[in-house]
Amino acid sequence: MIEKESFLQWFSTEIPETLFPQIAAQVIFRCENCGECCRGEGYALVDEADLQEIAKAQGISPSQARARFTNPDPGKNAGCRILKSIGPDRSCCLLDVQAKRCMIYRHRPRICRTFPMLNADTECEEIICFYSDCLGTAKFVKMLQEKRCDPQVQKDIEDLTRHAERLEALRILLFVWLRRMMGKIEEAEQICRITGISPPLESAFQRDCLAYFLMTIKTDGLDEYQYEG
Repeated sequence: MIEKESFLQWFSTEIPETLFPQIAAQVIFRCENCGECCRGEGYALVDEADLQEIAKAQGISPSQARARFTNPDPGKNAGCRILKSIGPDRSCCLLDVQAKRCMIYRHRPRICRTFPMLNADTECEEIICFYSDCLGTAKFVKMLQEKRCDPQVQKDIEDLTRHAERLEALRILLFVWLRRMMGKIEEAEQICRITGISPPLESAFQRDCLAYFLMTIKTDGLDEYQYEG
């Protein structure tokens, strides 16, 4: 009981509220393999854990992966390097340009796993960034526009609003989902053990994530979104 109380205290004070709608959005987002996030002027930061995964996917050592696929980070973030860009489109070196797919998708860096709904820029004023050149984002916006007035979704929102314990459990499950996606499986399982919360069926979790996102994020601006891909 003390372990649970200690975790809940940490959880309520250390995890920002703005993180939960981002995770919920990432849960229900579906990548359309348009490849836009894998090319252009931006770059992907990778750390030693990411290099371990890249090396595993390629069947080489981490030092070989570091030399073959990364460059020094121009931002000089501690312990980080950036994935190399190649060609006139500055495509990620791990992108299969023909197939428009990541060559190491199951082992892709963590920054790629959280794109595009989890905002890595802590100073950005927008909780969620809706990228105009991302096909997955365009379909995500269309889905939200269609679902925000759906009677079942409205009922799910009402249920979450009325039941504080259910809402708190959902926030914990969102955090668990994020830890799993980031490869922190043991940590995620420990949280479930401490709290006694078990992941629900995938369909129920998806519904709750949609309801939670719509109850926490203003959607009026969605009508101004235009896909430019």
